Amino acid sequence: MINIEKIQNKQPFISETEAGVFLVKLKKEFYEQEAVMQASYKFTNTCFIKIDAMEEGYVGIWFKGKPELHVDPELLLCEFCNEVLDQQVRLDLEKRYGTIRNSIYQFAFAPIKERIDDWDE
Repeated sequence: MINIEKIQNKQPFISETEAGVFLVKLKKEFYEQEAVMQASYKFTNTCFIKIDAMEEGYVGIWFKGKPELHVDPELLLCEFCNEVLDQQVRLDLEKRYGTIRNSIYQFAFAPIKERIDDWDE
C-alpha cells in the first residue's frame, strides 16, 4: 500500500480520494489542457483515468490502477508528473521556437535551385 502521508508531505498536489483511487491536482496556469491530455493518454494502458475541472484554476486527474496489472501507485504518479511536465515543456518550446524549426525545415527540403538563390542574396 502506498504511504500517502509521505507523498503528501513532499507533494501536496497528490491525494488518495478513496482506496486505490488517487488524485493529482495541477494548476492550469502551469499546465495546458493539451499537455494534461497527452500525458494522461500515455497512462491509459496501466490505469483508468478521469480528468475534470476543480476549483478555480485547477484541473484534477484521477487514477485507478487496472487490477490485472498490479501497478505501483507511487511510481505511477511520479511518472505521470514527469510526463505532464515533459509535455508542457514541449508545448512551450514549440510556441517559442516553432517558427525557426519551420524555416529550417522549409529550407532543407526546398529544391536545390531555391537554396542556391537564397545563398546568393
